[in-house]
Amino acid sequence: MKTFFILAVSFALQSQAFAQLRSVKEYQIGSKWGKAPITQTQYQSETAVFQRAAAATAFLGGGTAFYIGLFDGKHVIATNHHVCPTLKSCVGKMARFSVLGKKQKVSMTFGTWPEIDLSLHAIDVLAAEAATFSAIAKNFSFDHELYRGQLLLTVGYGSASNPMGRIVANQDSDCKVFSDRGEFRFMADPDAIKPGTYKAWSFATGCDVSHGDSGSAMVDRQTGEVVGVIWTGKFPKLATVQNSSYLDALLVHPTEEIWTELSYAVPAMKIKEFLLNQIGQTKMDPVTLGVLQRVIQ
Repeated sequence: MKTFFILAVSFALQSQAFAQLRSVKEYQIGSKWGKAPITQTQYQSETAVFQRAAAATAFLGGGTAFYIGLFDGKHVIATNHHVCPTLKSCVGKMARFSVLGKKQKVSMTFGTWPEIDLSLHAIDVLAAEAATFSAIAKNFSFDHELYRGQLLLTVGYGSASNPMGRIVANQDSDCKVFSDRGEFRFMADPDAIKPGTYKAWSFATGCDVSHGDSGSAMVDRQTGEVVGVIWTGKFPKLATVQNSSYLDALLVHPTEEIWTELSYAVPAMKIKEFLLNQIGQTKMDPVTLGVLQRVIQ
């Protein structure tokens, strides 16, 4: 564990795009910026949910990825489609797990889908490292229902207020679900700084995220369930949503603003629905088919 701060700094300095920082105020939700670097002291005092989520999080291709488990003999990580937009974009790149002090090569891509802004990849894991990864594995909780006010945790490599590219986490009072049960939208990217060109299924959250957090797991802070994957946010933010009292009121009496000014993640429920459809309608090689079937079963 002692090496993860040095490792985070070393690879962050190698990525010029990742190091381009902008004002926190362009990203902030609530009265204060909630994303903070994970220190070793903090990590050791945190909950098991926090520790597992942090250990499973990796830097990949200028964004964030996370380990979901061993499926049909393949060690699988997840990230956004826009982090790895083609089947070859991330093959050969290193997924760097800062907390573990390990880096694993991406050996193949099983698919990359803009509608759920998701891509799934295999990483090379030596037999001697298998137990380490088994201990942090957590697949999407595809049947876990989201609800307004649900407390969330995010861990990633967002660039805002993070000049050294360290692993950062958000679990402040505003980091929760703002949309209602089963309330998902197939929406365009509201990011005015680096917008995507496609729509993706979304639920609304009050979590602070910035460029570089793309592909982070959205975790239920109390249960540890992986309920989705971050894909975007409205950047820059309006001043109204940078007030926690205003957000508290918005949670009780939601307006259309929750779909235009907050941050957004793809729900695990929609990921399963989409991948089931892909398996049923798309010709796949046997390896990819086997892995996807195991992931969503």
